[in-house]
Amino acid sequence: MTDRDSFCNNFPITAEINVQWGEMDAFGHVNNVIYLRYFETARIAYLRHVAATGVLDMTRVLPVLSETQCRYLRPVRFPDTLLVGCTVTEVHEHGITQDYEIFSTEQGKVVSTGIAKIVLLDKQSQRKALVAPELHEQIKLIEAME
Repeated sequence: MTDRDSFCNNFPITAEINVQWGEMDAFGHVNNVIYLRYFETARIAYLRHVAATGVLDMTRVLPVLSETQCRYLRPVRFPDTLLVGCTVTEVHEHGITQDYEIFSTEQGKVVSTGIAKIVLLDKQSQRKALVAPELHEQIKLIEAME
């Protein structure tokens, strides 16, 4: 099993992203804010996977990012292909916490880690929505697929 395969097996959802030349900064590595976009790509992939099961009606409830954190471990440079792993580590009354890792296929190492807290928002009332039991169960199923 390759490092890539091993990394992917640690997460129920993994997004593959090609580093773009325009994402680099004046220091010759990927700009720090771009990592949050990489996390966003994995977060949306996870939520779309959940929504496809029918337990998250995004016409009624919106997942909203309430907090995020990123730890930069190693610089990333163009060209590279990154794997962004995403997993739910906690289910709260009104949302979830996700953990992320970014793996560089060029370096063969994890280059960044992150955390996000997502709150569910009821579109009509503009207030926090409860995590439905069906949603919680679906997340458990997804996480069991690791």
